[in-house]
Amino acid sequence: MYKFLLIIGIVIFFVSCGNEVKDGVASKILIQDTTISQQEKEFIEINQLLKADVNNAFLYLRRAYLYKKYEDVASAVSDVDRAIKVDSLQPEFYLLKAELLKQEFKLVAAKDVLDQVMFIDNENLKARIELGWLALVARDYKQALAYADAVLKRDVYNAEAYFLKGLIFEDKGDTTFAISSFTTAIEQENDYYDAYIHLGLLHLKQGSFKLAKGYLKNALRVAPKSLEALYAFALVCQDKGDYNEAIAIYHTILTMDKFAEPYFNLGFIHQEYLKVYSVAIENYTKAIEIEPNYLNAYYNRALCYEQQEELNAAEKDLRTALRLDPQYTNAALVLERVLNSITEKRKS
Repeated sequence: MYKFLLIIGIVIFFVSCGNEVKDGVASKILIQDTTISQQEKEFIEINQLLKADVNNAFLYLRRAYLYKKYEDVASAVSDVDRAIKVDSLQPEFYLLKAELLKQEFKLVAAKDVLDQVMFIDNENLKARIELGWLALVARDYKQALAYADAVLKRDVYNAEAYFLKGLIFEDKGDTTFAISSFTTAIEQENDYYDAYIHLGLLHLKQGSFKLAKGYLKNALRVAPKSLEALYAFALVCQDKGDYNEAIAIYHTILTMDKFAEPYFNLGFIHQEYLKVYSVAIENYTKAIEIEPNYLNAYYNRALCYEQQEELNAAEKDLRTALRLDPQYTNAALVLERVLNSITEKRKS
């Protein structure tokens, strides 16, 4: 599972333009106004500081981080560029710019910026790791491993480098080395959330449910409200046969955020294992309400309707499934069976 990004627009007062910062008199009044948002207060404060010290590169960096916080990537990059214009020898400036460009999937530009970091500071470990990540995205496993190993040559306890190696081996399909690298990462950093998640999912894939649950419990220890970790833990419980525990976790997830997959999995548990078709139908219906083109939810709901001899409802769902995917062979076969049952029922 991977995380959802919400891009929000922001309205900011007294934003500087170029090296010019707008008059701060009104800002000094507004900063005391409790009706303005915390976001506006933060920008008013940094703009006042920049007005007093317009060539301070680190103030531009600070405002760039503020823009990043509020997901205005373009403005953040602009301020980083201003910081670099004032002081072009600070690796931190380039690292933030590379991070922002990577966030925008401008990966070639991000690599160029990281190469500049290496030119300024050839021993910069963070830049090497980021270059390794970009090499992994390009499926250049040899280069990616070279960057990770170069970091570990300089810092044998670097958890992030071991995590990067784990990602490389996982992507290559080498599960044994991936597990070994992720395990070493958490040995160096006991609260390495992402490593716990990957270890949990890899062990789930291997059918090692006890180990999977253990690692995912540690992920939840680090981030108790993580939907990703909760969902993964519920999947482990479901696959292990701990259906009541899985059901409870899915319901917990749905109190935090409504999305289709927990409803689908609740439907599947009640259909496949508990044989409570009415409850399965309710959950598949909720999944479809959230995601109207949820192909498998229509198909599974049709099977439940068939079990309850609600053949017309089953036919309708199967036709919807085939409209969404005309090549859905199983749906076509079940539809033929349902239509035959309808015909036999009419004859009787």
